[in-house]
Amino acid sequence: KPPSRMMPAVSYNVLSRRGLPLFAIFFIWASGTGAMQLARPLMAASFGANIFFVSVLLATNSLARMVASPLTGFLSDRFGRRPLVIIGIVLRGTSAILSYFSTSYEQFLVLEFFGGIGISIFGTGASIIVADVSGEHQRGRAVALRGMSMRLGSAVGPFIGAVLTGLFDLRTILLFNGLTKLLVLGMVLTMVRETRPQQAAGTRRPDTGLNRNDWKALASAPYLAVAAATLVIGMMELAGATGGVLTLMAKNELGMNPTVVGNLLTLAGLVAVAVSYPNGLLVDRFGRKPILIPGLCLFAAFAAMLSTHPEVGLVVLAMVIYGMADGMCQGSTQVFAIDMAPPERRGAFMGIWQLYGNLGGLISPIIVGGIAQAWGFSAAFIAIVALVLLSAVLVTVFGPETRQRVEVDR
Repeated sequence: KPPSRMMPAVSYNVLSRRGLPLFAIFFIWASGTGAMQLARPLMAASFGANIFFVSVLLATNSLARMVASPLTGFLSDRFGRRPLVIIGIVLRGTSAILSYFSTSYEQFLVLEFFGGIGISIFGTGASIIVADVSGEHQRGRAVALRGMSMRLGSAVGPFIGAVLTGLFDLRTILLFNGLTKLLVLGMVLTMVRETRPQQAAGTRRPDTGLNRNDWKALASAPYLAVAAATLVIGMMELAGATGGVLTLMAKNELGMNPTVVGNLLTLAGLVAVAVSYPNGLLVDRFGRKPILIPGLCLFAAFAAMLSTHPEVGLVVLAMVIYGMADGMCQGSTQVFAIDMAPPERRGAFMGIWQLYGNLGGLISPIIVGGIAQAWGFSAAFIAIVALVLLSAVLVTVFGPETRQRVEVDR
């Protein structure tokens, strides 16, 4: 590719102390979102929704994110990352607080749809910010630190949600989620600067839209192989079908109460936190593809274990394996997306990458929830195994290796 005429808007090492506020924001955001992993399916069930309609709620949330993510990417290239991030925070915080007062499944569904738009705007904008301030030689570690911050919050969130449910009631989690977004808003307004690359002096304003070559790259077999993996990983999210089906299986078949389920989600998140940064080092040192493929295989192992009507001990082991897979896969695919994006159109490229993950979150609750409703939980997890293994084969055959021969900082 020809050298870019775009210059960084901010100049600092994202791995230094100046980057710490950014990762603190990710942690606080994710703590509220993590608590919602417990509250969302149980709130829907409290309104009388069956397994399928609980899954529809999860799919609707992903539909909102699927619509918003590519639009956010394009707008961030034109207007900047920070304004979009602020809009996303306000939208999610408002919907979370209003959902506390919902009295029906339909009201909760609509509010979660708008909340999903806010989640997507924030998540896409935040991913682009990390991409803007991370160099190629530290990209795996920068993405890993973001993932660690988010996963640590997601791990702590279900525990906090379980405690709040025990002390008060399930709805208290919705207020907690809204308050975390209010705190994040204050931190973004006071601590985060604009990171969109600026054009070099004396050059014309670059075209921020996608050109013909960009569309060819997005339609190529290597990119689509990575996109397929991103889609499947979106299907595996605990906030989506996997978490919803797992939560209901643990409650209905294993007799676990919400506190125990919340602790299992926390365990998976803590394992992912422990794996994330070492995984980032490996991605920087050895490449993206050698890490992604084993991670997908671990996801398949997790789903296979849950398809066997497991005892409690096997569920705990499965959650450990899930955490390892999550820590390996999420960062690898995001680094792929950053590697493939030209700086001046990074927002658009990463918005489309987010689209695939959100598409996975959209279709998987409907598919997996429908299978669970018709044929049981075991059949649902067997279907997940087949999809994950198919994506691993596609990455093995067609997936590119985008790591360049650069010296990694020690």
